[in-house]
This record gives sequence, C-alpha cells and structure tokens, in this order.
Amino acid sequence: MPDTLVLDMYWKPRDFTTWENAVKLIWEDRAQVVKEDEGGRQLHSPSFTMGMPRVIMVKNAWRRKRRTSIPLSRRNLWMRDNGTCQYCGHELTLGEMQIEHVIPRCQKGATVWENVVAACLRCNKRKDNKTPKQAGMPLLKQPVAPKPDDPKYNFTLHVKKIRPEWEPWQEWLYAEKHSWAYWNVSLEE
Repeated sequence: MPDTLVLDMYWKPRDFTTWENAVKLIWEDRAQVVKEDEGGRQLHSPSFTMGMPRVIMVKNAWRRKRRTSIPLSRRNLWMRDNGTCQYCGHELTLGEMQIEHVIPRCQKGATVWENVVAACLRCNKRKDNKTPKQAGMPLLKQPVAPKPDDPKYNFTLHVKKIRPEWEPWQEWLYAEKHSWAYWNVSLEE
C-alpha cells in the first residue's frame, strides 16, 4: 500500500509510493528523506537502521508513467461536466449529481465516458429510460473522454487519510471526510 508521499525537486507533491520503493530510492541516492514516521517506527537491516520514510524528495525530475486515460469516477465525471447538469445547466454539488446514461442501460448503454453525463435529479427522473431524442431533452454538450494532458482538468492526488507527516503539503492533497471510495472508485465495467 502506498504510504510515502513523493515530492519533486521543487518540493511539490507528485505521487505516492510504498515504503519499500522509498527505501530503494534513498539507497540508490535518488531521493532523500524529508520526514520520518512520527510514531518512531524504524527499519532495521544487518548493515543499517533508519526511520520509516513518510515523505521523500526525489533529487532529479520525477516522471510518472504517463496515464493513457483518466478513470471514470463520480468525482472525475463531475469535474469533466464542470459541476453542471448536462440537460438544464443547473449547477450541482457532488452530492446532488446523478449519473445519467445517455443511452440507457436497459437499451444496452454502457458505463463509459462517451455515454454518461452529470444530471440533476429532476432531469434524471424526467428522462427516465429514454434517449435524449426520445425524451425531447437535448444535451448541452456531447460527452467525451477527457484527455490526461488537457490542462482544464486538474486531477489532484487523492488520499483516504492525511498522515500527520504530510500536513505541510495538505493543500495539494485531498482528504474526503465522507466516503473516499464512493467518489473516486472507477465506474467502468
């Protein structure tokens, strides 16, 4: 489980990694420890002892594997549709958003980026199990899959719980007080 925050050489959070990988990066002199476990957990080997790394900074440019697609989750769908109902334009909070299938599932519509939009409860009930054309409800814009390198989508790092060692960087992290998994789990079948 990833439990070490990785900072780039400009001290900005870039990723999470396992403590094992963090130790490997430190051992290879590719990273340095910024914060160790506040609980005093130690790692021991025959040749050295060190504190459990909780925040590391890489010494060179940190390159993540390029994401080929953005996962379809409730939060990402809400972000793609700018938090508005795609039928009436009503602004939605995350809690108000309904996932609306353009081609209904009962008509073999899949849960993919190109077939789901954010909708308000009123429009979702009004459209029911019909296509937008059958219901007389045109979409404000056609749904498309967001591209990972599109600058208008700022997908932050998502974490279930902020460790005390990560607090100086919490403005870059997101800690959901309610169910993290509900909003961030992939919806694709």
